[in-house]
Amino acid sequence: MIIDESQETGCVTSPGLSSSMLMAAIDGELDAQIQAHLDACPSCAADVQQMRRFQRQLHVRLYRLFCPTTDLLVDYCQGLLDPYQRAQITHHIALCPHCAREVALMESLEPLPDHSAPRSMLSTMSRSRISR
Repeated sequence: MIIDESQETGCVTSPGLSSSMLMAAIDGELDAQIQAHLDACPSCAADVQQMRRFQRQLHVRLYRLFCPTTDLLVDYCQGLLDPYQRAQITHHIALCPHCAREVALMESLEPLPDHSAPRSMLSTMSRSRISR
């Protein structure tokens, strides 16, 4: 299979940039040759800017699409997950800066005191309010 990486747009500087070169520019991995081409070719520079805008829109819409829920991260921090789930989340956190920040934030907070009353006391209080 042959992949055609030639640019069929309004490129004005020869040789044109391939799709992989444009992607390198979008990802900030461009070399001096690609930068020189973008400086001289307004069409390719506009393509890179358009692709960057599209990438930002995707990031906003798909942000944390494949991440565990906050509830699952809370369970992780509280040690409530089984070993398999814990291993999965540990691996995910190592690769995902968003979840790593969320877990770090949760782990930095002081635990809330447990002010819950025993159930028997709550039912007694409820009955006394109803009888008034």
